Amino acid sequence: MSFFWPGTDVSISGLKQKVLSAKILKTGAALAVSQDGFRTHITGLPVTAPDSPVTTIVIECDGVPEQDTLNVREHKPRAGIGI
Repeated sequence: MSFFWPGTDVSISGLKQKVLSAKILKTGAALAVSQDGFRTHITGLPVTAPDSPVTTIVIECDGVPEQDTLNVREHKPRAGIGI
């Protein structure tokens, strides 16, 4: 069984809560997090997955996590698309 590993960064679309911290469960390595109104961007991941078959990234939020991808689809500006 094989799972996709994104490389050094990954984004989560539409997470509504503020992320307080992120880390890799197996190693405890802290990850950098930045957020804007549309995505949560996690950086500092190792190039290859540190665990098999699935690596878990632990994200601590300031509330119960909720995702609103509809808001992202409706309101995020798209490069090169004019109306």
